[in-house]
Amino acid sequence: MEKTLLPGDRVIVEKWHYGMRLPQSYISLPFTDTIPGMDVPARLPYEPLPYKRLWLKQVQYNDVIAYNHPSDEPKPLSQHPTVVARCVAMSGDTIEAHNGKVLINGKLLEQSDFVCEAYLVPDSLLPVVENAMLLLWGNIPPHKSLGEKSLFLIDRKNYDKLSKRLSPTQLPQQVTLSHDNYHIELPPYGRDATITPHNAALYAHIINRYEPHKVELHGDTLYRDGKILTTYRFSQPYYWVLCDNRTSSTDSRTFGVLPHSHVIGRCGMIVFSIDTDKRGFASWRLNRFFKWSRL
Repeated sequence: MEKTLLPGDRVIVEKWHYGMRLPQSYISLPFTDTIPGMDVPARLPYEPLPYKRLWLKQVQYNDVIAYNHPSDEPKPLSQHPTVVARCVAMSGDTIEAHNGKVLINGKLLEQSDFVCEAYLVPDSLLPVVENAMLLLWGNIPPHKSLGEKSLFLIDRKNYDKLSKRLSPTQLPQQVTLSHDNYHIELPPYGRDATITPHNAALYAHIINRYEPHKVELHGDTLYRDGKILTTYRFSQPYYWVLCDNRTSSTDSRTFGVLPHSHVIGRCGMIVFSIDTDKRGFASWRLNRFFKWSRL
């Protein structure tokens, strides 16, 4: 989420906004998974209690949310790493991404100017491009060497500045990374979902990982208790979340759909922000104090 949110931002998370998630343990020690000096879980009961939430309210389009990173580790959801991303699609939506563009239900997703995209720079042009970056931005962003080229992540605003200073033959060339091309149909919520050969594998993965039931996938057919499953009603909404720093982030493109059970809350105001690379008063980012994170 870099530039929408920065390292050192202290953000208020509205945990009640999407419903109150009940604790999955009666008692636990903070900041640790096991009792110090013992290989014993630092919570009672040892196994997490079933997930429950009161007054469920769905995440909305464009909400910046905090959530627990999906994981198969057998511990309470609240102990999974906390991540921040933007919700771009809700239950029942179809997401298509190709050539750097994201479409939700066939409509092009309007993306923030802070969204970073991948660009390649040949080594022969690297000094020219880096000199322009220094003059325009005051720094050279981190980049990765790929043979005789370098991979940069550049946001739209900065790329527009480069395009006005460099000739078309000197400009970094945009590329599409493999994980930026996909087609996903999120399962609906509140009604029966029809299982088809096209969605059977995805539904089997979601049901077995996040739902209270277990199914078997044979070919393109789902079975539950030995019977063919033609419809299924999902117990919670599922979302597709993307970070604004698209090409270098861990989000739905890596872990898949985000279940509502993992949602912590909506990100609200940035109370204050500290640049850890600086010292004293110079480290205070005063322009970010009391700024809303929902951009």
